[in-house]
Amino acid sequence: MSAVPDSAPRRSDFPACKAIYCILPDDGTDKRLLAELRKKEGIVRAGSGTRRGIGALAAVKTRRGKLPESQLVKRLYVLCSEDEADEIFDFIFWSTRVDKPGRGLMWQRAVTGCTPYEVPADIPDEKAGA
Repeated sequence: MSAVPDSAPRRSDFPACKAIYCILPDDGTDKRLLAELRKKEGIVRAGSGTRRGIGALAAVKTRRGKLPESQLVKRLYVLCSEDEADEIFDFIFWSTRVDKPGRGLMWQRAVTGCTPYEVPADIPDEKAGA
């Protein structure tokens, strides 16, 4: 006898997904990118939040034994299917200019599973700066 009911969802019921993460400067790039991803790629499983960070390649001028001053950065995440992950990763990479010094970093990793969903068509888009 199984402790899990037969009707319970199984891992195989959920599509394989990838999570793409970016650390970006706090200059509005995250909001512009989220709007572009929704408009051009139909991505609605994404978001961003504020963090504090220190650039690894930034010139550090601090007293010995003291940590450098951190600055505000944005951490953006996108959940997508494995099939579209590389294409979306490339889109984000070139859109945010992460290849330039001081523009941030990116990585992606596999996610055990995620639930696909769609935002209803009658929901208005967020206003810029909200």
